[in-house]
Amino acid sequence: MDEKSLSWRALLAKANINILDVHDDCVFIEFTYHPKPGIFKWCKTMLSFPGYDIVVPDDAPEKWYKVNKDRSDVAKEILEEVLKLHKELEG
Repeated sequence: MDEKSLSWRALLAKANINILDVHDDCVFIEFTYHPKPGIFKWCKTMLSFPGYDIVVPDDAPEKWYKVNKDRSDVAKEILEEVLKLHKELEG
């Protein structure tokens, strides 16, 4: 099965990423990384980004509203952020 056909939950699970909590536009996660070959550690951290987009209509900007992001898009954002952290921690 290729990566594109996996659900957002399977993508995070394959990357050893656990969502611990979602609160006030923050996602609290834990994931594994390898500081040395053959050794792995868990890192707990938080990522700050909203799970929604804000839409501001051109004709009535005062009537802005939130649109929830697709969960698979949020999972991809989490994967990208964890990849950056991996590079820092394992670099």
